[in-house]
Parts: sequence; C-alpha cells; structure tokens
Amino acid sequence: MHKTLLALTFCLLSSVAAAEQMYRWIDDQGVPQFGQQPPEGKAYQRINVNSPPPPGGSLRAPEPLPESATADAPAEEDPSISDEALAAKRAEQCARIRSNLQTMERNPRLSKTTEEGETVRIGEDERQRMMEQARADLAEFCNN
Repeated sequence: MHKTLLALTFCLLSSVAAAEQMYRWIDDQGVPQFGQQPPEGKAYQRINVNSPPPPGGSLRAPEPLPESATADAPAEEDPSISDEALAAKRAEQCARIRSNLQTMERNPRLSKTTEEGETVRIGEDERQRMMEQARADLAEFCNN
C-alpha cells in the first residue's frame, strides 16, 4: 500500500511539472536559452508547449475518393496539358475505379471512416449504390 501511494504521488507531481509553461530568452552572449522560469530583467517569450500525440500515433486520414469527371473537364480544355499526360491520368483514374469496384464486389463487409475518425460499416444498400456508381463511371469515362 505504501509503495502504491508513493508511486501515485510521484506520477501526480511529474504530471504537474510537465504542464508548466516554458520560456525563451536570449542571454548576454546572444545564445537562446529555455527554461520554466522567466528571467528577471530580460525580455522573454512564452513558448506554447503542445501536448504529446495519443498513444499509438495519430489517426490515419481516410483515403481520398477518386476524382469525379467534373474535375477532369477543365483539364481537357487547358491547352498546356498534353494529350499523353491527360490520357495517362485518365488511365490511372480508370484503373483506380476498376480496383475499387473489384473490392466492393468481393467484400460484402466494407467499412469507412467518418469525419470524426470513427469506423462505421457500410450497409448493403449503400454498397450496391457505390458499385452502380463505379460501373456508370467506367461506362461513361473509361469506354467499358
């Protein structure tokens, strides 16, 4: 019991020390100095100490969806983009759509990440809608 109380006290004191404000100032030799106490009689700057990232690192952002055809329309009219570059970009997007469609067809239990970072399962109706949209995009933009 005594060891547990001592460990708890140590943890509380160390968390208070970590939460203190940091200061930055320039000493007489022109060297930047940092400390938890501001210097007396010298100009100093408060440093914003950020909290550490969550255990395990930060959450991954969801992979962006394929660009829609409306995003391609202005690029096709731009004469500075060569036909070869435009064809390569379109082929890459078509390959991505085909891959996504294949994933949706083979995996009935799909999930997505919401804006809040939560992972939610995609229902069958939404999965079917997404597959129909991918097929329509392939037929319209990829000549399939």
